[in-house]
Amino acid sequence: MIREESEEEHDEPEDVAQGQQPQKQKDKAGLLSKALRAPLGTRTLSLHNLLDQAPFLEGQQMQLQYLERQQQHTEQMQQPPVTQQHQLPGPGPSIFAPEVDHTTEAETSKKSKKGPVWKRKHLVIEQINELIDELDEIDGNIALQAGDHIHANEVILTFGMSNTTLLFLKEAAKKRDFQVVVAEGAPMYGGHQQARQLAQAGINTTAIADSAIFAMMARVNKVLVGTHTVLANGGIMAPVGTHVVALAAKHHSCPFVVLTGLHKLSPLFPHDPSVTFNDFRSPAEIIDFDVVAEAFPADLEDGTAPEDVYVHVANPMFDYVPPELISLFVTDTGGYTPSYIYRLLAEYYTREDYDLNSKAVHALSR
Repeated sequence: MIREESEEEHDEPEDVAQGQQPQKQKDKAGLLSKALRAPLGTRTLSLHNLLDQAPFLEGQQMQLQYLERQQQHTEQMQQPPVTQQHQLPGPGPSIFAPEVDHTTEAETSKKSKKGPVWKRKHLVIEQINELIDELDEIDGNIALQAGDHIHANEVILTFGMSNTTLLFLKEAAKKRDFQVVVAEGAPMYGGHQQARQLAQAGINTTAIADSAIFAMMARVNKVLVGTHTVLANGGIMAPVGTHVVALAAKHHSCPFVVLTGLHKLSPLFPHDPSVTFNDFRSPAEIIDFDVVAEAFPADLEDGTAPEDVYVHVANPMFDYVPPELISLFVTDTGGYTPSYIYRLLAEYYTREDYDLNSKAVHALSR
């Protein structure tokens, strides 16, 4: 084998011009480049390789040590090396070879799949943080408009407990002197907590029972309430008892103002049969359990329980207030009338969001 290659070398023409290389040497250079590019685990130092690297035989050991150090460094970093050129030590002309990438196709495909997912994760986290910051600032943005809606020596009526209303009244009390009448909001009685916190803030506060709302409305200049949801037609879903307050305000021609953020805006209508807008709480908030037990008739003689119940206790959570009873919405972006809600829906929702039936929810969840 060696003799054949040596004979081929002697058969080469000697009159090759200076500065040109025979085709054989180019082929050998190609073999050398391939040998250097091969991974250490697959490289073989056969006699052919030694002949190809004859000019660099003295530096062969140093080249192997260098590549072994590169492989150890790559394993420590636990990542595929960046394709860069490094000069290999040894006598002779400079040789540049790219670093070896030992990453398999399976690992590359896994990394390519994980990369976009990680990037999307950062985007989702950033959007969630922005949404949380926006939600934290909603009540403050609404409270900044308190000076435009509450004037000196006015009597303001509110119902139950609402953090938005509480902050709104506290902000107005910094520049105005006024009185607040708080309805207790049975059966949760959140108005007791509302009245206590307003009094601690130095605001002249009067607490009344829900049955006294109509009697006190003649002395009230404005009604401020919070809400659970703003519906597409301009109506609201508010704590139970709010509809009574709105009717009393309408009868006495008193402005009924709703404080809410636009994140509570819903594309649903109150007459939508596929949506249940109300919920029921435990009857224990209205009557004690011993009274509920007495509402059931005694057991029959054969020991079976009777089918009829003498008393049914209903404890709904929300009231629907139609748009004709609402004077103004004070939101985190300004004040709007109920007739303007459709413009806000066009701005914050698309037509696809209007259909929130079970099929659409199932399609989005897949």
